[in-house]
Amino acid sequence: MTRSGRLLCASFVISVAVVAGPASRAGVDISFGMNAPIGDDGNLFFSISSRYFDRQPQVVQDWGRQFPNPDDLAVFLHVCSQSRLAPQVVFSYRRQGLSWYDVGVRAGLPVSVWYVPVTRDPGPPYGKAYGYWKKHQRDPHYNVRLTDRQARDLVAVRMAHEYYGVAPEVAMDWRRNGSNVQAIMTREYHTRHRVPKYHDDDGDDRRHGNPHDDNHHDARHDGNHGNKHDR
Repeated sequence: MTRSGRLLCASFVISVAVVAGPASRAGVDISFGMNAPIGDDGNLFFSISSRYFDRQPQVVQDWGRQFPNPDDLAVFLHVCSQSRLAPQVVFSYRRQGLSWYDVGVRAGLPVSVWYVPVTRDPGPPYGKAYGYWKKHQRDPHYNVRLTDRQARDLVAVRMAHEYYGVAPEVAMDWRRNGSNVQAIMTREYHTRHRVPKYHDDDGDDRRHGNPHDDNHHDARHDGNHGNKHDR
């Protein structure tokens, strides 16, 4: 290859790196092989979350006890990851009764960390949240306010989009049927890696939570924090 050709290739690689960005996590899915907790979607979700959020599995599992709702666990880990604050600090903000969005504000997060780019109007239940984003883009002083439900929806979409490398619109469709983030992430893992699910003698899946439980509407899944921010 000529010197000019090598320079052209180098320039192309640099351009791609700049566009992709060093923090891109798209398509980080792997098979856990023999370490996959077959028949236990709760622990499988912890393993997936550990890889995605770059936390030790035991750390994720320990915090999972504080957040029985997997949607809230995902948002908590998202704020910790994006802010780089100690989990104990983020947890203390939440215990003060702050909404997840206000926890993010207290942690110094920009509005952009809640969103992924979309190519079309996402429609319900994302339309209003993305409407806030458009207004903020036009006017950076626009005061965005996300409910806990919107924060959970956005993090679930971002996690599925980045972990499995699917389009945001596909991740939104997965979420739109009411599945919580654990059900979304583990169901796709089973599909991709063909992991058989274990059934007990009664034919019931042994999993953490109901994969079709919306979780947004049940206060008991929100730990001790209530659901006053869900409106």
